[in-house]
Amino acid sequence: MPRERHFSEPEVVDRLTDVFSTHGYASTSLALLQEATGLGKQSLYNTFGDKQAMYLQAIDCAVQRSAGMAAAMAAAPHGRGALDAFFAAMADTCASADPARHNCIVTSGLLEGVQEAALTAALTARWHATHELLRAAVERGQRDGSIASQAPTADLAELLMALISGLRVAARAGRSRVQMERLVALSLAALDHP
Repeated sequence: MPRERHFSEPEVVDRLTDVFSTHGYASTSLALLQEATGLGKQSLYNTFGDKQAMYLQAIDCAVQRSAGMAAAMAAAPHGRGALDAFFAAMADTCASADPARHNCIVTSGLLEGVQEAALTAALTARWHATHELLRAAVERGQRDGSIASQAPTADLAELLMALISGLRVAARAGRSRVQMERLVALSLAALDHP
């Protein structure tokens, strides 16, 4: 008869996500995963698979954590408001004292240059999904008049993706929330010019 599990799989995946977000894929050891989850090696492997499988689940968990952002953007009164909501949440996340919050598993994974094809594909797909979310908000803003810039929406989305990465680095460099909000305001001001 199989032994009864005494842990919540979603809670464990949440902890795995924090570890991978904080340390990156290569620097995350089995010992770190065990310490964070309180589970032994066999329990981790039997329930969640190998390190690669755990990382893929962590990527999905990180995406689920930010699922409310798309809804908040859709609820904004116009395209520029959608971007304002997105970057206000980004500044809040980046200013967090919790390293798992101000580090992004996708950004970190792409910068780290994870070599496994399945992981690279998952990270790239998530990066493109965020790019598309921002591109659609820019397009909406151009249509409703809240964004004056008529630059191609894909190019403006690239600029905004660079801002996301810049905020993540600023957080690691110890910049305050006020400093990050100033960076966001200056960057978004580029959208106000035709």
